[in-house]
Amino acid sequence: MKLADFDFRIWDKGEKSLIYASKDWKLSIGFSNPQQDNGETKSVLHAYYDSQPQCPDDCEIELWSGFYDSRGIKIYEGDIVKYDSNTRPLVAVFEKNTFYIVDTSIKKDLQVDCGTRLQGIYDNRSNGYKDNKLECLEVLGNIHENAELLKAKESKC
Repeated sequence: MKLADFDFRIWDKGEKSLIYASKDWKLSIGFSNPQQDNGETKSVLHAYYDSQPQCPDDCEIELWSGFYDSRGIKIYEGDIVKYDSNTRPLVAVFEKNTFYIVDTSIKKDLQVDCGTRLQGIYDNRSNGYKDNKLECLEVLGNIHENAELLKAKESKC
């Protein structure tokens, strides 16, 4: 994906709403306020657009994967997708510098290891994919507004 194609959305935890990026935004992203998270020091991500803090303390920036589903809908980090060969809904995540779809019923430390790379699906040219459209995936919703789609017990892969 080229920088010109960079796209994201913001989940505002306080307002419980998704805000989709606009090409007109003057975007600034900054880190501050180190926090403890499982024994690790972690900075809080702040998103500003048009020079105003939109989610000063509780927002999550979710990147666009650069791929579309079978209906031409953009697949963002945090989207819940249906994969042809899998009956369980999967979640798009960005880990280890790439996008995966993972089964959230798998133990957290194994999810990416058991997941499937979106680029790997696209590179399987025998499926005839083009224009970054993944015909085997369908976006069902997202983890914020449709979490009930993921209710299940944890398992091993």
